Amino acid sequence: MSGQVMPCSPQEIASLFLFEKLSPEQLGRLCAEGRVERFEAGPVYTEGDPATCFYVMIEGTVVLSRRVGVDDVEVGRTSQRGVYSGAMQAYLGDRVPQVYTNSMRVTERTRFFVLPAQSFADVMREWFPMAAHLLEGLFFGSKNTQRAIGQRERLLALGSLSAGLTHE
Repeated sequence: MSGQVMPCSPQEIASLFLFEKLSPEQLGRLCAEGRVERFEAGPVYTEGDPATCFYVMIEGTVVLSRRVGVDDVEVGRTSQRGVYSGAMQAYLGDRVPQVYTNSMRVTERTRFFVLPAQSFADVMREWFPMAAHLLEGLFFGSKNTQRAIGQRERLLALGSLSAGLTHE
């Protein structure tokens, strides 16, 4: 989806908690590489689509949802300035599929600072290398933990099923 592109103001994006500690040069770079977009009520992006942008809300209301079977389940709704979503795993590069992990829609006219995924990845690695490294470790560590727990749960379920069949 695409909204109406508007001028980006370094002063405005500096008022968002995510960017409040950045230097004027960094804010200038973000405005040069990103844009401000206004969306009318409706979808912004859809789970599973290529993750092309990182979104930071300036004003409005967003609803995040996840697909469970054929249903979209709302997982979050907020009007808090500065909330972000989108291509948050871009800094991991081609080590993970670069797709949106949820869907986002807006319930009213909403403005976002929108940064292309590659620009987000570049500034994360360049400006925050230690944080990017820590987040990378957390991401892959959590994935490994989830995989081990899922395998254990499947084995327990299989054991219960086997015991039930043996009992019958």
